[in-house]
Amino acid sequence: MMGRKFAVLNAYKLLLLKTDREIWENFKAGDKSALSYVYFQHFRPMFQYGKRLKDDPEFIKDCIQDVFFKLIQAGENLSSTESIRFYLFKALKNTILKELDKSRKVEIVELIPLKFDAAFSLEEELSEKENGSNKEMALLNALKGLSDRQREIIYLRYECGMEYDQICDIMQLKNDSARKLVYRAVKLLREIIGDQLQIPLILLLIRFSNKHVL
Repeated sequence: MMGRKFAVLNAYKLLLLKTDREIWENFKAGDKSALSYVYFQHFRPMFQYGKRLKDDPEFIKDCIQDVFFKLIQAGENLSSTESIRFYLFKALKNTILKELDKSRKVEIVELIPLKFDAAFSLEEELSEKENGSNKEMALLNALKGLSDRQREIIYLRYECGMEYDQICDIMQLKNDSARKLVYRAVKLLREIIGDQLQIPLILLLIRFSNKHVL
């Protein structure tokens, strides 16, 4: 029993030294260590992203399970990837959309666009303040004024570290459109906070809250 545990642990450590492409190829080949690694490394980020698209924890967990079930079934037929997180996020969003579309057809309700519902940590702090300064209130209003798409792009870009081409693939945007959305959001915040503040500091101030996420 102990020998098996050490074997699994050693396999897991070896996976940490590999690239996403190599791990994914192992996953496609049905390697159990790769499967465990991918699942446990990415379940939480997938859940956090999914819950911001649909605030229903059990529904999101079911969607994640469905994603992995289909990936395991596909095996060697899966395409290659340089970023496992990007691949999984895209698969999860597509699954959420499909499942919601199914329920809407059954319930015969109007199709409603998927919203990205996520608050910045600073946004929550300022909302709870009773006597904020004029600048703080202006910043709060600016944060509240960011569109769902701007929030999702900022989240994928700066919280998840994705490249613009990956973000565009997930959100079905053109590269220029994605960059403009981020630029306008950051420009607005810089104007309120002060031009002397650099973008990395602004992005630190607008980190997303995990207060209501697993």
